[in-house]
Amino acid sequence: MSRTFPLAGLLRARELAEEQAAAELAHANRAREEAAQAVRTARSQLASLEFRDPRMQSDADQPDVTRSWSAMVASRAALTARVQELQLALAVAQSHADGATGAWSQARTRASMIDRLRERHDHEVAAEELRVEQVALDEAALRRATEEDR
Repeated sequence: MSRTFPLAGLLRARELAEEQAAAELAHANRAREEAAQAVRTARSQLASLEFRDPRMQSDADQPDVTRSWSAMVASRAALTARVQELQLALAVAQSHADGATGAWSQARTRASMIDRLRERHDHEVAAEELRVEQVALDEAALRRATEEDR
């Protein structure tokens, strides 16, 4: 006599949407962490970049010194630009992760609303089954008492 939950299909659809949102959130969090790691690595490389005085080399002449110095400056500028580019990528990844967090939260809320209705339905069905069982037991007890009176 068990009644099925009339919104079971909707509940399953909402659960699937929640699972999809959770997967997208995990992907966004992974991308954010990878971007953060890339920024940390580039910053570390930038911090460890040393400017060596090319004049300290024993066989260095003036054109080589100028080229060496220019190369070091260009290298630092390129690495600085790379750090800025990676920071921008991190900001975008953070934005996507925030959006995915919001989407998952909304999906979770929608699924939990239907799940609470299912729980209420299950309790009502169980209460109805217990009531029907109690009525049957009461009737059986009444019959037995009536038969003993005869």
